[in-house]
Amino acid sequence: MASRPDTGAPVLRTLHAAGNYRALHPLAKHPAVDAIEADVWIAGDRVLAHHERPIGDLPLLLSNRGIRGPIPDPVELDELLAAVEGHCRLVLDVRSWFGDPAPDLARRLAPHVGRKDVSITCESWKVADRVRAWLPDVPVAYSVRQERQARRFVGLRLDGRIPPTPIAIRHTLLIDEMAVEALHEHTPHISAWTVDDVDRAIELASWGVDEVVSNRLQVLNSL
Repeated sequence: MASRPDTGAPVLRTLHAAGNYRALHPLAKHPAVDAIEADVWIAGDRVLAHHERPIGDLPLLLSNRGIRGPIPDPVELDELLAAVEGHCRLVLDVRSWFGDPAPDLARRLAPHVGRKDVSITCESWKVADRVRAWLPDVPVAYSVRQERQARRFVGLRLDGRIPPTPIAIRHTLLIDEMAVEALHEHTPHISAWTVDDVDRAIELASWGVDEVVSNRLQVLNSL
């Protein structure tokens, strides 16, 4: 297993979107998988895992294939928790479209806060801050998708407006080892996504990222 050169800690290996599909849940037991990730949405009092975005309260979903009907029998939170228990971690990538998912997500996760195998990533930093306030014992990361977001994150840290916060960053924004070192001055954990090339994954591990997210078991096996 690859390890960070500065600390010797192992690089965590996360299987991207595996939680969205029941057929992939058994991979939580795979020796190269340290975590499975799921894209989750709040629908009433339910936490559902699927990739497409719901369109408000309409029974419709928006995907790269256009608008379509709802997914029949979507994966629910209890299934995700059961799939990883005793095997690996679960990363919930919380998506937001309309409204604020933080209260309902916190309510659903509250009975499970004693578990050490659940972490959260949020595309909305405001949602991340609210979830963290309600669930202070659950690791919550900001999703960094663009260079301007990376700059904003560093600026907020330099101004003292936010504490050191984990980030999940698009791997193409990490251009060299110095970029990783600079970010590590402001965050305790860098997760790089979505890395589907073996050489790139090995490079990022050598630069000191803490976690590599990939769609491919071959990539995770290389670390």
